[in-house]
Amino acid sequence: MIRMGQYCLDLTSPNRSVFWLLFSCSHASVYVSSAMASPNLEELFEDSRIIQWDWTLLLLVFYTPLGILLLVMRIFALIQFYLMFLYMPYQPIKRYLLRVCGLMLGVFVNEKHSSKAAAQENAVWVANHCSPFDSIVLQVIAGAPRVTIFPEDETTTAKSGLLKFQPGKFDQHKRNNPKLPVQPLSLKVSRPFPPFAVTVLDSQPWTDAFFLLFSPCTIFNIKFLDPADCREDEELEAYVNRIESAISQDLGINATSFTAKDKIELIKRKRFEAHPPRPVQRSHNRWQVMANQVKEVLPHVPISVILSDLSRTNSVDATVANLVEGVVPFTPEPIVTRVENPPTGSAPSPGPSNYKPAGASSQVQQVSASTFSKLVHERGLSLQERKQRLLRQAQLRYCERHNLQIPGINC
Repeated sequence: MIRMGQYCLDLTSPNRSVFWLLFSCSHASVYVSSAMASPNLEELFEDSRIIQWDWTLLLLVFYTPLGILLLVMRIFALIQFYLMFLYMPYQPIKRYLLRVCGLMLGVFVNEKHSSKAAAQENAVWVANHCSPFDSIVLQVIAGAPRVTIFPEDETTTAKSGLLKFQPGKFDQHKRNNPKLPVQPLSLKVSRPFPPFAVTVLDSQPWTDAFFLLFSPCTIFNIKFLDPADCREDEELEAYVNRIESAISQDLGINATSFTAKDKIELIKRKRFEAHPPRPVQRSHNRWQVMANQVKEVLPHVPISVILSDLSRTNSVDATVANLVEGVVPFTPEPIVTRVENPPTGSAPSPGPSNYKPAGASSQVQQVSASTFSKLVHERGLSLQERKQRLLRQAQLRYCERHNLQIPGINC
C-alpha cells in the first residue's frame, strides 16, 4: 500500500501494473527533458584550440618537428595541384586529383547513405556548418557542381546544438522550383591527434588552414539523410524547420533559437572582455591654465562657471565673450585685492614700486546692471557700459601689476 497525497494505491491489486507504467513513464520523461535541455550559446563553439588536456599533449613535443615538415610539404603540394587544376579539362580527372590532394593534406572523408532512395539530380544539398572547409569537401564528393547551402551562416562544433536555420537561404531556390527538393546531410569533423579544434569561436581562416596542414589527419563524417520535398500546403519556414530537425536528430543534438548574429555579438563581447578599453586620463592642467586666463580678465566670475563654459567652447575668447555678454548666467563673487603697506617709520619714496594708479581703489565695481530695462536700446547701452567697465578694470590691473604709467589709463 502506497499513499500518494490523499489517494492510496494497493500494489497487490490488479491495477498495480498501471502504477509501474506511470512510474516508468515519469522517469523516462525526466531523463528525456534533461538530455534534450537547450544548451547555452557558448556551448555551441570551442573557445580554445586545445580541446583535450591529457597526457597525449606530451607527444605534441615530439610531433612538432614532423608537423612543421608536413606543413611545408603540403604547402608546396597545394601549389603544384593548383597549377594542375588550371590546365585540367576533364571533370572526372579533376575529381580524382582532388581526392588525391585531400589525402596528401590528411583529409579523410567517411560517407554514409540512408536506406531511402537517392535524391533528385537537381536537389539542393543542405548541411550543418562545422569548418571553413565544408564546401570544398562536399564539392569533392559530389563529383559535379552542386548547390550547397549552410543555413546556419556560421560554424558550430555540432556537439551541443545547431544555430537556427535561416529560411532566407532558400527563397531563390523556392522560386525556381516550388517543390524545392533537398538532400539533407549531417556533418561532423574530428581530429584524433593532436587534440586541436578544427575552428574556434574567434579564429581566422588562415589559422584554421595552418592547423589543418599541421595535423596528420582530419576526418569528415558525412551522412546522407532521407531526401525531402516541400509539400504544396507547407510554408517555407515549416519546411526548413523540418530539415533542421532531421539533421539535429541524426547528430543527437538540439536545434536552438540562436542565430549567426548572436555568435557575432558573443565574439564582440569576448574581445571586449579580453582587451577592455583603458580609461582615458585627460590632463586638467590645460583647462586650469585657460580658466586662470579668463579669471584674470573677469575676476568676479566663479571658477566653476568658467570651467563649465570652457568645456563647451574650448576657447578662452569665446568664454570671455559669453560671460561678458551675459550668455552664461552667474552670480558675481567678491574680488579680493591685496594692498602692500610700506614698512612702519619709513616715508614712502616716490617711485614705480609705491605708485598707486588712479582708479585702483575703485577696481571693485558693480559690473552687472542695476536694473533690467524693458527697452531694447537701454539694455544695449547697459551692456556696452558693462563692457567698458570690464575693459577699464582689466587695463588698470595690468598697469598695476607691471608698474606702468600709460596716459589715458592711469595717468
